[in-house]
Amino acid sequence: MRIAVGTVSHETNTFTERRTSLEDVELVTGDDLLTSFDGGRSLEGIATVLRSAEEDISIHPTVGMASIPSGTVELDVFDRVLTELLDSLHGESLDGVCLDLHGSMYVDGVPDPEGEILTSVRDAVGPDVPITAALDMHATITETMVEYADGIAGYRTAPHTDVVETGTRAAELLLSQLRGEVDLELGWVRLPILLAGERSETEAEPMQTLIRLLERADKVEGIYDANYFLGFPWADSPHAGCHALVTGDANASETIDETVRSLATEFWNRRRAFDFTTEAYRLKEALDEAATTEARPVVVADTGDIPGAGASQDVTNLLEAILERDDVGTPVVAVFADSKSHRDCIAAGEEKTITLSLGRSVPNGDPLVVSGTVETLFETGDAELAHVVLDGAEILVSSERTNVHRDPSLFERLDIEIDGRDMIVLKSGYLSPAWKEVAARRLFALTPGDTNQLLSTLPYDRVPRPIYPLDETMEWSV
Repeated sequence: MRIAVGTVSHETNTFTERRTSLEDVELVTGDDLLTSFDGGRSLEGIATVLRSAEEDISIHPTVGMASIPSGTVELDVFDRVLTELLDSLHGESLDGVCLDLHGSMYVDGVPDPEGEILTSVRDAVGPDVPITAALDMHATITETMVEYADGIAGYRTAPHTDVVETGTRAAELLLSQLRGEVDLELGWVRLPILLAGERSETEAEPMQTLIRLLERADKVEGIYDANYFLGFPWADSPHAGCHALVTGDANASETIDETVRSLATEFWNRRRAFDFTTEAYRLKEALDEAATTEARPVVVADTGDIPGAGASQDVTNLLEAILERDDVGTPVVAVFADSKSHRDCIAAGEEKTITLSLGRSVPNGDPLVVSGTVETLFETGDAELAHVVLDGAEILVSSERTNVHRDPSLFERLDIEIDGRDMIVLKSGYLSPAWKEVAARRLFALTPGDTNQLLSTLPYDRVPRPIYPLDETMEWSV
């Protein structure tokens, strides 16, 4: 058997002014997809299953495109990726297709990019070649996606620790169809709910119970893979919402319908139970809580400026408030993405004093002027960093947007002591499992920025209305 695989992964924040160009994405084609692009992605799980299958399977790599979440994708980026994908399928005799997609991309003039990808792939391979996909838990499902995919598997953890395993499930769905064991069919219900990941971590309720419902549904005869997709609230999309989606047997359509409707109802009935899964406070109150906490370190997430959700990663409001206080020790704040400030650090050199016009404040956009000493210039492989010691705080400045600070080992490599430090501030939403182990107490600072957690304050224009919580008293049923 010959099976095509590929990755197109982008989580798009439409509220940031930064856009996503070709320079911002990692793009590979052909064999490079399997040699340099599958580590830690769902593609890894897909490839592993196909390589270890009892059948003689030839993997046909197509295209890989990914980047850190960011702003609206420019049309030429999408056109390039889709062209590469379709060119790689042209003239090929294929038995199946298994894709690693995110599910919440937004493109200029193409409000349903994943639907467009699946439509184009279906046109290229014909009606009889099965197509399955692995999706992020924060995917936005559309009618077109459901129409042109045969099977879908999604992450069941947030933070996402089952990315590779989700690829395994998507590949196993495909092989089951190819072996004639099943005839895949999708059932789907969209729920009119906007929900941030910081209110829906799977280690806490109500998501703990909801994930158990998925696992129970998997065991129902005729159901193969049940999912909740939570959408992406920082995208002003006409498809916005949460979703219940089930892959099952076409011979059990009634069971599929009953299952997905039940899952949707269970989710809707718990809508008011979704709340911040970490203690959450407005900016000043978060610092007050940190200052009065005896346990160390307190790890504070700057939730309005999350690069992992597409924010600009340069908002200085929280740092400015820290520098105005004398009761929070000497916090380390990571990471500001400011290419000019980083260049200024390089120009000054290590152990040199420097004055920076750092980032921007919200809402006025003015930079924060700070002075300090460039302690270290450092390259991680993913980003170039400058460690700058100010009077009252230490900061990490990056040449570009990055998520390297999600791993506490970064600070060890920079010889920055974090054990016993009063406070550590991360440009982050929910903390990675590694940081949760480090933190004696963890707090959300509800700060302004491109990932403002107070969704009712965002200027939505295209989301379908009514939708909860923007329309808090609305009624809905399946």
